[in-house]
Amino acid sequence: MTELARTLPASWYCSLPLYQLERRAVFMKSWYLLGPVTKFQKVGEKIEYEIAQQPILAFRASGSSSLPEPGEFHVICAKTGNPLRYHITPTGLIFTTLSDEAPSFHEYFPDLEPLLERVDFTKLPYRHSIKYEGRFNWKTMVDGYQECLHCQYTHPSFSVYYPPTFYTVHNHQNFSQHIADPNKPDDGLFLYFFPNCTLNVYGGGMSSFRVCPTEDPNITRMEFDYYHMESGEKFKEYFKFVRQVAMEDYELCEKAQDNLGRGVYSEGILNPEKENGVSSPTLLALLAGIAFLYRFWPYRSTPTPKLLNPEKSATLGTIPDVTEEENRGVFKESDFPAGWWVSKDVFELEKRAIFSKTWLCLSHRNRFAKVGDYQSFEVAGFPIFLILGKDGKVRAFHNVCRHRAYTVTKKECGSSAVLGCRYHGWSYNTYGELTKAPHFDDIPGFDRSQNSLFAIHTVTNGLGFIFVNLEASPRIPSADTSLLDAFASNNRLDSQSIWVAGQTIKADFNWKMTFRQQQLIDFLRLENEIEQKSNIPQVTSILNYVRAKSEHFSLFPFTSFYSMKRTGWWCALSFLPVSEQKTAIRYDLYCSKIDSSRSQVAADKLAELLEEKARELETEYQEYKNILDCLEAHIKLEKAQGVEVFPAMRKPRENSRFQQAEQLCKELDCKSELIGKDLAW
Repeated sequence: MTELARTLPASWYCSLPLYQLERRAVFMKSWYLLGPVTKFQKVGEKIEYEIAQQPILAFRASGSSSLPEPGEFHVICAKTGNPLRYHITPTGLIFTTLSDEAPSFHEYFPDLEPLLERVDFTKLPYRHSIKYEGRFNWKTMVDGYQECLHCQYTHPSFSVYYPPTFYTVHNHQNFSQHIADPNKPDDGLFLYFFPNCTLNVYGGGMSSFRVCPTEDPNITRMEFDYYHMESGEKFKEYFKFVRQVAMEDYELCEKAQDNLGRGVYSEGILNPEKENGVSSPTLLALLAGIAFLYRFWPYRSTPTPKLLNPEKSATLGTIPDVTEEENRGVFKESDFPAGWWVSKDVFELEKRAIFSKTWLCLSHRNRFAKVGDYQSFEVAGFPIFLILGKDGKVRAFHNVCRHRAYTVTKKECGSSAVLGCRYHGWSYNTYGELTKAPHFDDIPGFDRSQNSLFAIHTVTNGLGFIFVNLEASPRIPSADTSLLDAFASNNRLDSQSIWVAGQTIKADFNWKMTFRQQQLIDFLRLENEIEQKSNIPQVTSILNYVRAKSEHFSLFPFTSFYSMKRTGWWCALSFLPVSEQKTAIRYDLYCSKIDSSRSQVAADKLAELLEEKARELETEYQEYKNILDCLEAHIKLEKAQGVEVFPAMRKPRENSRFQQAEQLCKELDCKSELIGKDLAW
């Protein structure tokens, strides 16, 4: 069977060490488009650029001709003032490189200048520039630009002018040319310059953008320059159009980047005809060179496993190195992990140790009324959704398209027998099977059955409660629901219950804060609200209050159930971790029989109570953070000074005997700590 091309591994879009290698192997050895000469009209005006954390300045030093003469234009390193090589094409485009290690311009782009002869860039007036950051890796944006398979789904306005049916990408040495219609090769000029620059001439103007990596591989700075023959309303119309296309790509990249870092999607397949520019041979060849550079990098050291260590917690900041022996004598640390409430490292461990392999109760069967009803969740960074299949079973899937990692369901809940990805149009049925993959069916080696959604272990027990387990292994321990079953049976939480309402409230606190609460919600207040809207006689209501009370049951790690026996209503309440400092509170309200007069009242009151609780937990959480900040700042001070610091202690007079005696006492304390027992005389 023919082996299809594949994307780069998802880890390559998230790794900081890999980006450090990219800086040396890619960005220091490439050429970059600065723009047409019309951007540098004012003599002496220095324009700043930053490429892979290397700041440079470009400016026209003298002259007034359309093309600067030798010596009239300069590009320098902003840090050292040293000149950098640059090249001005006969048609007026200026390129530069950061390093003498890069080849010459014509070696790097041997076939480029003849292609540029179609446009006289010296006559394109510069109009405007903008820049902003996005939550995606630089390669995520480049991959999106390098194909138009997504255009009909993402860029409907652009597709009107340039139908993606005939859109092709031709790869050259270190650049690619995009042709919208082979029968009209002169209609528009779209070029990608490896590694991170583009040029787009169409609609009477030109846009150019640079995809600039930051020190964080998950953050990229986008820099746009706009040129147009017309000013005023004509340019405004053009600018509005191209900005719409840019923002559509921006949203795609952020969603895809989120899923690339989830730890579920590893790689996808590529259409050899429509996605031949993605991870192009040039990119693959240079990134393969990264591995070679890494092997012979003189400063490479063997990485040590990243473990939870209070002394090295990210929450403590950078501190001077202290030996273990010195550290023991400075202060005593609790066995409770540092950063328990705020540390990203702790949260990542929780994802692996708890949420990735524990049975989680997320919903109830009666939440799903008809085929295609779905509900989306994010659990500890894992986007998942439940959907009711045609066979009456509820299944769970990772909310990640198998093609290029975009999100499949964007709504929190909805109903559809077919779920379509808005990136490239891949569609899935209620069984998670791939039913549609535009432009792939005729590709040799493509197999729909191998590209279904990633399924999640799902169990619906006899009383209708739905459990999921994210562990990828096909064989895992079965879900033990006996305790919940007993509580549900005794409190009328059964398969005949009717779903009334549900809502998700986002709040800023760590999910573990809920374990410190004896009572999360005052359901007596909720029952009172429900009864006030009921037709139950007052005497009967009082008798019911005497005979019954609310019961609750907690299910590890984050779900609780509350039975309101007086009214026959019950509630499922989940505190879903989003990050180390954010939690999504999800409630679902059920009753034994539908009562429209009370449903909205009950839902509104429960939402009000949860909002109150969320604000209360946020306040308490902030107080914990403030205490931690104080403790960690003092720990840092003591480690830096190598002794315990007592700010309230009065300093003794200068006395050598006192100092000797004090030092002896400290040494004895340290020795006792090290030996682990009292000194014997």
